[in-house]
Amino acid sequence: MNHLSRSLLAICALSAVLCHGHVLAEDKLGPDDPIAAIDGAPIFLGELNLILTERLKVRDLDRLGIEVQQATAALLVRRHLAMKSLREQGGDALDAMIRRQVEAYDAEARRRGSSLDQQARARMSDEKSLTADIAWRTAWAQYLKSRLTETNLRRFFERDRDRYAGKRWEVSQIFLKMDDADAESISAAQENLSQVADELRAADDASVAFAEAARLHSDSPSAGEGGMVGWVEKDGDLPSSVMAMVRQTGDGQISDVVRSPLGLHLLYVHRSQAGDLTFDDLTDRAQLQRDAANALFDALVAAQRDAKVAWFVDALRPPPSVQLIPQ
Repeated sequence: MNHLSRSLLAICALSAVLCHGHVLAEDKLGPDDPIAAIDGAPIFLGELNLILTERLKVRDLDRLGIEVQQATAALLVRRHLAMKSLREQGGDALDAMIRRQVEAYDAEARRRGSSLDQQARARMSDEKSLTADIAWRTAWAQYLKSRLTETNLRRFFERDRDRYAGKRWEVSQIFLKMDDADAESISAAQENLSQVADELRAADDASVAFAEAARLHSDSPSAGEGGMVGWVEKDGDLPSSVMAMVRQTGDGQISDVVRSPLGLHLLYVHRSQAGDLTFDDLTDRAQLQRDAANALFDALVAAQRDAKVAWFVDALRPPPSVQLIPQ
């Protein structure tokens, strides 16, 4: 049997296994089997296994739910899109840098009595996938080094001052706890909560109406207090997607429905207070650097908006709500 035939049969086997929610260790594909492709260039299972076993520190892949595998597969595709942009920008100089890094990694493995192949197999991967991973880490680290300069970080701070200068918002919420695997129920709940939002916006006193609705409908512990959360300022005070919606919502306004890993949220912003921190006042720039790096990554991915992504394993295809390429 040729390699293409073996791969197609293996993909069919994996699809059957994944439909039950897990990749069983004894039934898993070989690392050289493709799970997706970008403009015809394949992305292999070995790369997915490498992320799951090394980055997420998971050894028993059978314990992973399909949602984790889908999210990781989506991240891997986005990483390949970003890498495509980096290669277009870096050209021969980047290729030479990657070769040197792979050679250095190989030399270090041999010094320790190992090899690239052994290092890969220990992570349920293969040498080709490990080399691709080294290439990404090399290119991404170099790109961040060249872009996350003091000057650029200052510009990023000024572009989104509300996020970093200490602005805070007093909010209430209506929260609905949802089963993330039940897409049909989530869709129905989103529609119903959007209708509630429209009714509240039309109320004579949105604040009072929102509090009454929270007491009736919210699953949050704050329901008894009319959904009052209090003052929030940064990601972590509320989930990041919810905080992003808070920042978009004006004082005295009701937000659109927003989804987080916890469930569905509808927000009422009572008032806000501007922050007065400057870039030079920041004693911890970690969040600013992470956000800037994420923005750079998204920009690299968005540069490939015309790329064609194909999935060979439908069970790993992310749900329609996941946008692989920002528009």
